[in-house]
Amino acid sequence: MEERKLKEEYYKSFIKALSDVAIDNFSEDAQERLSEGFNSLIIIASPKVVKELMEFHDFIRPSNTAISRDSEEWSIEHDKRLRTLVKAMREDIFGKEKYIDEYISQVHLVGKAPKRSKKN
Repeated sequence: MEERKLKEEYYKSFIKALSDVAIDNFSEDAQERLSEGFNSLIIIASPKVVKELMEFHDFIRPSNTAISRDSEEWSIEHDKRLRTLVKAMREDIFGKEKYIDEYISQVHLVGKAPKRSKKN
């Protein structure tokens, strides 16, 4: 498999796992896939992506209590770091993109919350 395609698949899997954990942080399967994604990217990603990945991980890890997770400040910093990571991934796959800063000024994860069983 061509290197670019391989990286693209790893990046897509990682973003999906990250989104799944963001939507349902109680899913052990999603958390396991996210851990595997982080660990796999250390091997496959460019050095710049690995740097941004580790900085993002250090920020979101539960032991980081520098900023309250319930605060707007945490949300803003999270989105800033996620945007930087995604832009580094895109650069790794596509090279420099002329208008990336202008057009990718915000990045948010989206998804559908899992169905919960109703208990009577």
